Amino acid sequence: MANYKTKYFGEIFIDETSDFEYIDVKYKNKEVNLSLSDCNLYGNKLKTCLSIIDKYIEINEIAKKAILENFLKSETIKYYFECHFDILDEEQVLEIFGVKTFDKFDIKKAVEKLDYPSLLFGIEGNEINLSVDYKVSEEYSDEILCVKMDEKLNITDFAHES
Repeated sequence: MANYKTKYFGEIFIDETSDFEYIDVKYKNKEVNLSLSDCNLYGNKLKTCLSIIDKYIEINEIAKKAILENFLKSETIKYYFECHFDILDEEQVLEIFGVKTFDKFDIKKAVEKLDYPSLLFGIEGNEINLSVDYKVSEEYSDEILCVKMDEKLNITDFAHES
């Protein structure tokens, strides 16, 4: 177990021998989760993860921009938002999105309202991959929109998980 100082989350503790590290932190009084899958395989790549964590605000901006730019092109992104209109009641949808029906949905407003994301790190072929995970509502929905990135913060894919 080692202590690491981060730019936005202060000191965090990581057990480099662990299969999975789950770290609860806060940013601007919002809970954020940092997760490292297969942490015991990272070796020197753990430094890459820490440098990525220190770009948290930039990552949030990149991910939100990617959601906006790909909303009309990506069925995954579109369905992520649309499914809430089916699974939540009308009052919850109105509270979250400000409208009652998906045909009046505004992606720009929805993205502006997204809270700070959680970060999930993985490693494959000695390359770090990152999932930037958003929820439209911690209170009403377990649905997660994942913006996938490589270690250079290039968008690689989108996923919808629950």
